[in-house]
Amino acid sequence: MKLKLIGLLFLGVSMRAFGYVEMTRVDPKIFIASPETDFLKIQVKNETLKAKMVAFLFDNDLIDHIGTKAYDPSALFVNYYQQFGSLYQLIDLNNDRIPELIFNGYPGEEKEKEQLQIFTTIKGELVSVYNEIGHLLAYKIHPNTKEVLLYHHQYPCCENASHNLNRLRLVNNKITFVKRYFLGRDTGMLGKFFPEKSTFSGTFFATKSKTALHWSPEEINQAAWPKRSETNIIANYPDSTAYSVLAEKGKWRFVIMHGTPVAEANRVINPSNFSGIWIYGWIKKN
Repeated sequence: MKLKLIGLLFLGVSMRAFGYVEMTRVDPKIFIASPETDFLKIQVKNETLKAKMVAFLFDNDLIDHIGTKAYDPSALFVNYYQQFGSLYQLIDLNNDRIPELIFNGYPGEEKEKEQLQIFTTIKGELVSVYNEIGHLLAYKIHPNTKEVLLYHHQYPCCENASHNLNRLRLVNNKITFVKRYFLGRDTGMLGKFFPEKSTFSGTFFATKSKTALHWSPEEINQAAWPKRSETNIIANYPDSTAYSVLAEKGKWRFVIMHGTPVAEANRVINPSNFSGIWIYGWIKKN
């Protein structure tokens, strides 16, 4: 009985340590105008070069996935590459004819959180320029420079509902960001978060008074997010805040707010952290 109890306690600690993730996949067409999702179209097809680049990372202890020297000093590259090689791809992000090496997938055996890593070449050696949890959602080709712009979806863990949608661009060997944000969970929150489809017209509007941004097209005033928020309000926005309308449902509009929310008490987000980060959500028609 004592051993069984110890086992159950260990399982509980392990589950709390690893946590769980929510809503790991969303439709990119809801949030991005004309996204591309077929990464095979932009991959540089050179298996020999890809294996050589991954071997450099492995031999120099620059990756910490299961099966690398970070876990076992005697680990063999051939075994690692057999397991993880398909999760690497070569993409020339900055259109300089030297492809970047990109890893996206589960770095361990628990299949919990995916990892996105980007390596570029500086003075003949691979250097990590991005390493974050999440999923490579989509890409777009810059119409003028032909650079590849990546869209990285960072989904929430545990009791959270925060989704970060980062547009990544490689400039002068550094990743630059355009950050967007939305809320959503598979369970535990009331309301339907997103429309069936979005339309990107490029037209801007402005709020005419203080305006509440909701995570669903309705007013929920009780137990919207148990233990977190009674209402489904993400934040309030001041008068004259610019926004774009992406979809409509009855008296509601699905929008992206191009401004900073009102700095006030808020149990859903911290408004002071959203200067320059646009948020998707629903507002009532004026």
